[in-house]
Amino acid sequence: MKLIALDIETTGLNPRTDRIHGIGVAIEEDGEIKTKYLESNNEKIKSYLSDPENHVVGHNIRFDLKFLIVSGFDVKAQIWDTKLMAQLVNENRGLGLKELSGEDKLEAKREIDRAVNRLGGRSVADLCRADLEDPSRPYRELIGKYCEEDCKNTLELFKALSGELKTINNKMYDKGFINTPLSYLMKETLPLESVLIAMELRGIKLDQEKLVDYRKKLLSENTQTMVQLNELCNNQITEIEGELYDQEVAKRKTIKGMSAVQRSSAKHGTKFNWQSADHLSALIFDQYGIPQNAVEKTDSGKPSTSESSLEGLRQSLKESDPAYKMLTLYKTYKKNQKLITTYTGEEKGLMSQIEDGRIYAEYLQAGRGKEGSKGGTVTGRLSSRNPNMQNLPRGSEIKRFFVPDTEDNVFVYFDYSQLELRLAAHLSQDPLLIQAYRDNLDLHEITAKAIGAERQVGKSTNFAMIYDASAYRLSAIVNKSIDECQNIINEFYKLYAGYKKYLQKQMRFMITNGLVVSEAGRIRRLPEVRELPSNTKEWRHAIKQGYNFPIQSLGASVTKRAMIELHRRGFNIVTQVHDSVVIQLSKNDVHKLEEIQVVAETIYPLTVPLKVDIKLLTSLLESDKIQIEGVKNEQCSNSKQNQRSV
Repeated sequence: MKLIALDIETTGLNPRTDRIHGIGVAIEEDGEIKTKYLESNNEKIKSYLSDPENHVVGHNIRFDLKFLIVSGFDVKAQIWDTKLMAQLVNENRGLGLKELSGEDKLEAKREIDRAVNRLGGRSVADLCRADLEDPSRPYRELIGKYCEEDCKNTLELFKALSGELKTINNKMYDKGFINTPLSYLMKETLPLESVLIAMELRGIKLDQEKLVDYRKKLLSENTQTMVQLNELCNNQITEIEGELYDQEVAKRKTIKGMSAVQRSSAKHGTKFNWQSADHLSALIFDQYGIPQNAVEKTDSGKPSTSESSLEGLRQSLKESDPAYKMLTLYKTYKKNQKLITTYTGEEKGLMSQIEDGRIYAEYLQAGRGKEGSKGGTVTGRLSSRNPNMQNLPRGSEIKRFFVPDTEDNVFVYFDYSQLELRLAAHLSQDPLLIQAYRDNLDLHEITAKAIGAERQVGKSTNFAMIYDASAYRLSAIVNKSIDECQNIINEFYKLYAGYKKYLQKQMRFMITNGLVVSEAGRIRRLPEVRELPSNTKEWRHAIKQGYNFPIQSLGASVTKRAMIELHRRGFNIVTQVHDSVVIQLSKNDVHKLEEIQVVAETIYPLTVPLKVDIKLLTSLLESDKIQIEGVKNEQCSNSKQNQRSV
């Protein structure tokens, strides 16, 4: 295998507006790593990257490849990414090149960093920009050394990680595993990079004018809502402000001893603040007299004022209750405020991220290592940033402003029907679960009948119990008492005894090995299960993660493999959110809907059938369906053949 390590230095982070300063390469010859820093248009590198027989490795190489593709490079070589490899070796550690290379590899880089600092504390990107603008090229050698060191470290890291993956691979084969992190890397992780590069470079059109109008509408509505809130709660707020003022005075002992600034702060800084959790708590639990145990507690023991807690409280009140109207207005205010600040804001919202009428989001496979950290998840699901396209509010007008490139195009939205439950049936081999999906029965009705409840409770129970929810957790979901929920749980596991056995098997494996493995070969390491007592909160959390991982990870694998195959067939994927994918298609090509459906439903063989629902849309908003002559949304979806999924 002919392999080079590659790294580029650029004038910034945007491949559409910034430039490549130079290209660093490293290659091993006769047991020695040789490095070179080349001009951005080097023909040898162009030729090397265009050959599918060649191999190239980088750390977060997608960044480099996007710049190279925009600059006219035809990338057909097999790509390797040490960041993605490192996550599969151990997802619980940092994934930066510096962290992974080790202290002994960093001194040369530190020397260069110090040299950069001596030049005015500028970044390497700033140096690149200044160097390209100066005919004498004063910084090229320094930038080259910086880049070459990264290339050398990347190549050495690749060799080390390759060895670690092979060792893991052999151990898992010996234990009877068919799929391993190495096969996962080759079948899924690396092939997906080409898909994500295309998605990120293509972007998605955003109707800027409509977004601006929508922001104005939200601001107007929230101004009115705030007036209504203040008028409704005027007496209660006045009392709270008086108490806050008294507290401020008491804290400072005497108003006389205050400076003019302090007095002003005491008088005006203690006004009721709707953004303050303490002020809101005082209003709800003191002024309106609602018991604090009506909501869950925070880690500090205070009553929670989170969105979910307050919504649960609101639903528990009668419409005639004075607090009900207040909480209803507050819900509207918070919803609109989030849309204003997070999505329509000019500084942090979508307006700040639009380029030439398009949004170019990033989709990440790997981050810093920990679940919940920025960039990627330990389950294998993609995350998104700049902006987060996976977090657009469900059913919001915001989605309506994301549209196809032209009126001749349409969005094809396909969503896997009950994917997690189907995977639960496949993994557990529970006979009733398998029968339900093979015979096209309504699983939610089956569960509801067994537990003596309505279908919606059966549905909520199914999705909660595949992850072994507690009676307390289920109670919050289905709005029933803890005792009632414990009875529901008992009946659920009687009905699906095979699934209970599967969970017990998973727990034994976790306790023995300190990890869990997805069917596709991805590992989730859970050292807490072996290192901590079973009565600790951390242990129980780790067990829950272990139950969650095989299903969530396999679900991600199904969706990603469908994306890989559809991209290989030439379909333009616009965005992806968990179990759903959006493709832009010409209206003249709607006959290809069947091909999309077949790929999505056959991409991963299960013991139960995979099903997708397909819609033709004029925007990302799912309700914006379009009808094309000869093709109806009802014909696109499997709703007539599928069991009810909602």
